[in-house]
Amino acid sequence: MISFLLLNKILVFVINIVAIWIGVLVYRNNPKKRVNQILASMVVLMLCWVDFAYLARILGEQRIDLAMISLRIAWFVSPLFYIFVFFLAIHLIDKKRNYRVVNIIFLIVGLCCSLAIGFSDLIIKNIEFVGNDLTIIYGVGMFPLLGIIFFVICIALYIAIKEYLISSERQKTTFQYFLIGASIFYIANIIFNIFLPLFFRITHLYWIGDYSSTFLIGLTGYAIVKEKLFGIKVIVTQLFIGVLTLLLLINFVTAQSLFEYVWKGALFIAFIIFSFLLIKSVKREIKQKERIDRFAKDLKVANVSLELANKKLKKLDKAKSEFISIASHQLRTPLTAIKGYVSMILEGDYGNLPKETLTPLTNVYESNQRLVKLVNSLLNLSRLEAGRIVIQKANFSVQDLIAELVRSFVVQLQGKDVKLKFKKPRVAIPDVFADRAKIAEVISNLFDNAIKYTPKGSISATLEYKKSINKVLITVSDTGAGMTKEEMTKLFKTFSRAGAGNKFWTEGTGLGLYVARKFVEMHRGRIWAESKGKEKGSKFLIELPVK
Repeated sequence: MISFLLLNKILVFVINIVAIWIGVLVYRNNPKKRVNQILASMVVLMLCWVDFAYLARILGEQRIDLAMISLRIAWFVSPLFYIFVFFLAIHLIDKKRNYRVVNIIFLIVGLCCSLAIGFSDLIIKNIEFVGNDLTIIYGVGMFPLLGIIFFVICIALYIAIKEYLISSERQKTTFQYFLIGASIFYIANIIFNIFLPLFFRITHLYWIGDYSSTFLIGLTGYAIVKEKLFGIKVIVTQLFIGVLTLLLLINFVTAQSLFEYVWKGALFIAFIIFSFLLIKSVKREIKQKERIDRFAKDLKVANVSLELANKKLKKLDKAKSEFISIASHQLRTPLTAIKGYVSMILEGDYGNLPKETLTPLTNVYESNQRLVKLVNSLLNLSRLEAGRIVIQKANFSVQDLIAELVRSFVVQLQGKDVKLKFKKPRVAIPDVFADRAKIAEVISNLFDNAIKYTPKGSISATLEYKKSINKVLITVSDTGAGMTKEEMTKLFKTFSRAGAGNKFWTEGTGLGLYVARKFVEMHRGRIWAESKGKEKGSKFLIELPVK
């Protein structure tokens, strides 16, 4: 069985190697940063505390004078170590300016305590050995010293927790490491270095308090050096696994037979593998949660940006609609006047005109007509977007409306190789309850487009009553340019035209079918287009409900 002295020697050796490695790593990470300098100084103080306390126990009764000197050195640095823990907390959150006076007072108090330990009998009066256990005979200043140290611990924890609660998420994660390490260090020292020796004369366990400083140094050093830290869940898991690993290692080295070495060794290796997988799993979970939180935060920011952009777009859209509405109203009056005067001139109300002026005036009249249609389309568009279109419904015969519109369009077909006809239904068609003027505008738009895109051929209108769904179906077919599937998907959007529009009718705006769709949808109907392709004609269908 391995002796306690040998095990203690191994622990001290491991602590020295780990502490020196942490100190060098932290200091080299940023030598000019104050928090790195403080932690590196704490490593030196900790090694003096641990090594000289261990040396005092090793020297024993044979060199009790040297053991006393070693113990005084170990105790000399201990108050300073507590003060440096406080400094470390202040510099971790970069609040040294806020606590500058407190820092100076604590440093003076710490130095006074160290001097009292090193050069007087106020704290350590004498030492004696019972077997291999070192027992300290305390002086009259021991309890005041404990009161000062306890006060420093409370103040340090109070300030640390207070600043932790108001710090950023990044600082909180760093502070979690420090608080876990400081809590382990404080609790272990209060139990094993103060409470048990003073009140129960149990002195052979105080090395646990000395060695607990490794947790404080290690966790804080990791928090300083590591840029991306994992949360408290990983800290607790790693600490728990570390303690169990240490216990299993001690269990392994204290084996007494080959069989015990084998099964304890196998258990230790299995636990190491399990621990690795567990920590990896916890880290993966933390990373996934961080990604989700980061995505949620980005999404929230994006939503706010979208809301602001949406408000701006609504304002711009409203301003655009108001501008179109005002401009359309202002243009309507002069255009109507131009139309009236040109019409009167062409009809001879102002006398006979030379033949050479008839053609230009006719072109002026037709251009004015197109401009009037454009203004009306823009006005309808602005009213639709502003929600100011009024629907005045009444019962009327769709059949009579189509027949009337066909007769009015026949005039436009004079001189063209195109025929427009209406195939009247053989059965009675019920009346629809709708706005007659709006439906007339929709059908007129379909007739007008069919005439534009059918240079030669025929245009037909049909009417059908679908009794099963109680709707009438209006169909306008032509043998004209036709459309592709891609063109049909864009047909009923604003300022969208089929490719044939550029070929046959360059003056189109692409608003007519959009307004037509809106009017039909206001009547809870639907409008769509069908075509077998280019040069194969088109078919427009309107479905309106019957009351």
